[in-house]
Amino acid sequence: MEQDPFGQFMAQHAKGDVLTGTVKEVDARGANIELADGVEGYVRASDISKERVEDASAVLKVGETIEAKFIGMDRKGRVLQLSIRAKDDADVAQVMDEYQATASSSGTTKLGALLREQLNKSE
Repeated sequence: MEQDPFGQFMAQHAKGDVLTGTVKEVDARGANIELADGVEGYVRASDISKERVEDASAVLKVGETIEAKFIGMDRKGRVLQLSIRAKDDADVAQVMDEYQATASSSGTTKLGALLREQLNKSE
């Protein structure tokens, strides 16, 4: 019995996961991303960056490897909906949480003191 690569992929990845893939095709509206053999994702131009992207082909190139968050699925077309912007937002939120945890544990609360602390660390 032949295995369905899409079904296998879906069994291993949940919505919200960060996936790595290769840009297969790109046009103004978005890009097709090859995630695995027989499994494709799609990133709309509006999901590439926080900044407005008029033309996805100006930002992404065929053959480029990207990381994007799995945000949904088109079951009929069997294509995963991906978002680079959502992945970047999650990364920023995680860094901010880590920074706030360190800042609160050091007892420093004033912005000037935080900046001084960062400058002293980098010297």
